Amino acid sequence: MRQPVSLLLLTSMVLASAVFPMITSHTLGESERMMADTSLALHLFAGMLFGGFAACHSLSGEIRRGTAATVLCKPVEPAVFFVAKFFGLATVLLTFSVTAALSGLISVRAVAEPYLVDLWAIGPLLGFLILAYAAAGAINFFTRRPFVSDAYRLVVAAAVAAFLVVGALDRDGRWQVFGAGYLWPMASASAPIAMALWLLTALALALATRLEVVPTVTICAVALLAGMMSDYLFGRAAATGFRLAAVCYAAVPNWQHFWMADALHLGETIPARYLGMAAAYAGFYLLGLLGVGIVLFRHTEVKS
Repeated sequence: MRQPVSLLLLTSMVLASAVFPMITSHTLGESERMMADTSLALHLFAGMLFGGFAACHSLSGEIRRGTAATVLCKPVEPAVFFVAKFFGLATVLLTFSVTAALSGLISVRAVAEPYLVDLWAIGPLLGFLILAYAAAGAINFFTRRPFVSDAYRLVVAAAVAAFLVVGALDRDGRWQVFGAGYLWPMASASAPIAMALWLLTALALALATRLEVVPTVTICAVALLAGMMSDYLFGRAAATGFRLAAVCYAAVPNWQHFWMADALHLGETIPARYLGMAAAYAGFYLLGLLGVGIVLFRHTEVKS
């Protein structure tokens, strides 16, 4: 959380959620659908970048600087070190995903009325974001605490505060039943994306044992693109009995299992059973990726 790129990605995502409703046009009455798609896609893409950069700084950066050797010279198993790195990253990524989900709900609420923008939704989000940076600057000035990590926490808190305020106000600024203007199924659609981001982070962490930031993030992007097209690239050929396609279809995560935008727009409820199955699917892939990462890390030369 002390890395400027983490704060930049988090802030950019929140700011985009506030700005996109004001600049989107020619939606043909589908502004709510378009904004939901945009919010979910932004969550997935920005989260992939966040996980890739964080994994490289957390592992390959420490290997390069020699700080990993300082820890491993103590009675700490490499497997424990690697898995602990992942759980630390997963915890921070969870705060990122929560912020993305709350900002997305506000963004969709802002365009719920066709051809109009709800300033009572956009205003609190932008206002609390500005206050977060002002508070982080004041804390840094008076106490000399690190600005970036405090700003990160305060931006997360700003998204939560904006979500609570916007949920309690209607389009005219009057009190209403909390959450009456929110598209609540978006919260269920955001949960599988958070699972997908954990998988991408585990992949990035395994790659970070050998590679630096640019190739790691590039490979993660290719894996995301290939997985989104998995049914088209491998699924049809695998159904005909083509073994190589079947192996690729099994090896590449099918990210469509985590993309719930279509169900959201059809008005279908995402059942808890499906979320549980998606979590199990992600869990098994996660175990495999962490296992590969541990093997790679065990055979990585760690210099002091």
